[in-house]
Amino acid sequence: MRVLALLCVAGAAWGSQATSNTTSVSTSGYEDGDDTKGETASPVADDEVQDEDGNQGESAAPVADDEAHDDDEDRESAARAGDDGEQDDDEDDGESVTPVADDDITDDEDDKDESMVQSETTAGSESGSRAAVTGWSRAMRVHRARHVRWMRKWSRRYTAWFRRSTRTYRARQAAARRSYATAKRNLRRSYRGRVLRQWRAGRVNKVVQLVREYIGKLRVLRIRHARALRAMALRYVRSRRQYRAAQLRRRSAHIRRYRRRMAQLKRLRRRRWSRRRRGGRRVVKHKLVPVRRNRLIGTVRASKGYQVSFNIKPFGTRPGWSNVLHFMTSTRGGTRRIPAVWFYSRSTRLHIRAGRRGNHNDGCDPKKRLPKHKTTKVTIRVAHGRLDVFFNRKLVCRSRNYRHPTTPKKRVKVYVGDPWHRAAPARVSRVFYKHLGPVPGGARRRSGTKMIKHKLVPVRRNRFIGTIRASKGYQVSFKIRPHGTRPGRSNVLHFMTSTRGGIRRIPAVWFYSRSTRLHIRAGRRGNHNDGCDPKQRLPKHKTTKVTIRVAHGRLDVFFNRKLVCRSRNYRHPTTPKKRVKVYVGDPWHRAAPARVSRVFYKHLGPVMRRTRGRVGPRKMLGGMVRVRRNRFVGTVRATKSYQVSF
Repeated sequence: MRVLALLCVAGAAWGSQATSNTTSVSTSGYEDGDDTKGETASPVADDEVQDEDGNQGESAAPVADDEAHDDDEDRESAARAGDDGEQDDDEDDGESVTPVADDDITDDEDDKDESMVQSETTAGSESGSRAAVTGWSRAMRVHRARHVRWMRKWSRRYTAWFRRSTRTYRARQAAARRSYATAKRNLRRSYRGRVLRQWRAGRVNKVVQLVREYIGKLRVLRIRHARALRAMALRYVRSRRQYRAAQLRRRSAHIRRYRRRMAQLKRLRRRRWSRRRRGGRRVVKHKLVPVRRNRLIGTVRASKGYQVSFNIKPFGTRPGWSNVLHFMTSTRGGTRRIPAVWFYSRSTRLHIRAGRRGNHNDGCDPKKRLPKHKTTKVTIRVAHGRLDVFFNRKLVCRSRNYRHPTTPKKRVKVYVGDPWHRAAPARVSRVFYKHLGPVPGGARRRSGTKMIKHKLVPVRRNRFIGTIRASKGYQVSFKIRPHGTRPGRSNVLHFMTSTRGGIRRIPAVWFYSRSTRLHIRAGRRGNHNDGCDPKQRLPKHKTTKVTIRVAHGRLDVFFNRKLVCRSRNYRHPTTPKKRVKVYVGDPWHRAAPARVSRVFYKHLGPVMRRTRGRVGPRKMLGGMVRVRRNRFVGTVRATKSYQVSF
């Protein structure tokens, strides 16, 4: 009786729908069984009612979406996909496959990425606008602007691809749902006529058989549709994740390149500023400042060699000494006149004093007078045992008594008009103090020593050029220009502690007999005559930069920054504690037919000194070394308190 009532209701529903002209299209899937509890309608009629509800729920097509409502529509589509999966689970008793609803997750990730990109680009634009305030160079500002443009372009492409992929995915979802609704409608139409014919003929068993067959085919159709939606969602999520990872890697690589280039530009800017200033300080800038009595304009740190330059414009004369400039440590009993400048009485001739050992009032007075109402650049240089005075870069006075100039350890006050004399009738600008020697009390960073500067020096036998302090790791570089060959070994360069019984060949360089091929020796523990001989010969009448580096257990030889020879036996190179003498042509061999310039010794390790009762830090291993059984690395002197780091 329950089956007959079910079939009667089904026939009535089909008959009423056959007379009506309205049809419904389902895009939402199969509804939950809980919604039809207590109803006696047939499954086919109930499915039609569900289709109508699905059409009402999807009146707004997901293809025609607005970009401003991406998040809401993503959530709706994900909810619909999830509902389809849940309906199939309830109807098919766990046989169907639910599609993945990852739109919310991906949209949240997109929002995070977009907010991250926007914050980064806005921060970049703000920092770019503050570049002039922070003192960036033009190259740094241009590079920052290019970086901001690249990031904005990348963010536009990134968000556009995600929006385009989302639209494509929704369009494919809508097409799949339409095809599923069409297939379900065709299946329903094909079974409707057959069921009605069998019902009118009174064949109940045949009707029940057709209904069961229809339900089975509908279940298969729903499973296929759910699997298609799931595969589509998985492909969509996978493509989004892959694209996101690739684009984030691309952005990270660009940011690394940007930061690396900015660091290079900052180093270049600091190097240019160091070249410009070279440890000096400008105490008066461009503006012409009138000289006044007891006018303090700043302080500087003095050095053994220095240069003071300033622009002066006299506009009259005065009787008696009138002060222009005075450098001193204190007005009461301090070191004064380092240097100091006055006008002669009723004249514009300069009286220049600079203290030295034995005479604090020594100096040099140019005979030339300064022209009135015209600006003259005056430069006072104390270096190399001399005091030189220049007017507009022309030497006007020189004194050779300044082998030991006065060098105070305190900071020096600068007065444009001292407290004891009348102010000179002049205006001063661009007062600049430049260090030309070591600064007392400052940190000394002596990474190396330049023995020969730019000039090419011919190699001669027993030519001594100076001494250096050796270190465990070092680098010797020089430029050499051969102009011929000689029979027998001819020496180019030799570093040694003494010519009689001292440590030699640390390093030493020779020419082979009748060749320009180098024979390079550098002593080490166990063999003072070890080394490395490059096979490449030096070209004649051409300058080649040769670099010999002993560090990290290796001896490397470079020609114009190209590695030409390497020896790995230098774990314990020879390191004398005495000062090392440098010869361009040693006393025992013939001089090489070549000219040498820019001989430079650079420390790459700890400088060896004679320690008297003090034990300093010692580095046992330089690089990464594998731990091995019974591996001995050296000895140290123990103390009561110590620190071990690795």
